[in-house]
Amino acid sequence: MTPPDPERGRRARLGFCVSVCVSLLLVAPAMLAAQSGAPAPDSARVLLLEHRFGPDSAENVVLTLERSIVYWAEVTGPGTLVFQPVARHSQPAFLVPIGAGAGDQPRRFEVYASRTGPHLVSLSDLPPGGMATLRLYRDVGQTRRIAERRDRAFTVGLLLGGGVHSGYRLDPTGGADPRGGRDLEGCLLAETGDRLGTCLGVGRQSLPDAGFSVTWSFIEERVRLVSGRFLGGRRTDLGAALRYSQALDAGPRNLRAALLSFGLHVTQHLATEGRRRGSSVFVAWQHSRLGHAPETEKLDTDRLSAGVIWMP
Repeated sequence: MTPPDPERGRRARLGFCVSVCVSLLLVAPAMLAAQSGAPAPDSARVLLLEHRFGPDSAENVVLTLERSIVYWAEVTGPGTLVFQPVARHSQPAFLVPIGAGAGDQPRRFEVYASRTGPHLVSLSDLPPGGMATLRLYRDVGQTRRIAERRDRAFTVGLLLGGGVHSGYRLDPTGGADPRGGRDLEGCLLAETGDRLGTCLGVGRQSLPDAGFSVTWSFIEERVRLVSGRFLGGRRTDLGAALRYSQALDAGPRNLRAALLSFGLHVTQHLATEGRRRGSSVFVAWQHSRLGHAPETEKLDTDRLSAGVIWMP
């Protein structure tokens, strides 16, 4: 009978311990995710106002509502809840009932403001001597979900930019070593989803050595490559662009040259909570190749630009 090998036993125990540790490392994140993924029902709501309507309290209260925020109201007691904007000729906030309160159970509503600004909050039809309590919350979860859907919806906005470009020779009068010039451009930017976009616009470039400027009409296809949050939770996107530009009768010889461009752009969105709608700023680099021109040299140009984007 062969005696037991102590070294083999130690290796077996070590292998068992390693297996247990690896299993715990794999299972623990899933357990934590399961715990964090099931918050309490009201954990996504922030209490903004608690007010009691009745004989010994004010009949109404003024509160500022934002159009982009979803609110959640809870009324315990009689009366009809009304959020009336202080500004004239404005529609009251829209209330969506959530179930029906019975007996002492509170009545609940989702509240959508028609405009941003101060609102007069009141309970109409409150019987004499009656009392009711209003609790108003900001519905963080629902607001986030609506904003995310809005980010992915089709929309058309505006892009304005300017910058500089390196020298290229559109016309023989441009000299042997043409200087660079300045750029201005604007386009209508259409986005579908949160990744793809198309820009239809017009740009103008100065050609100092040629003594004139050239106007380009262009179409640009844009795609987001990566995205992250670096500045106070605001989203930063890195994207690529492919552009085709057509000159509009440039120079004294009415040239109809073309530019094929590829580039990268970094967009810093200014909206909070990682949203992409609203105002943004960008910087961009593009490399272009000139075509349909009489010259066979100095056809490449690089441009750097910066500007602003507004998406509704």
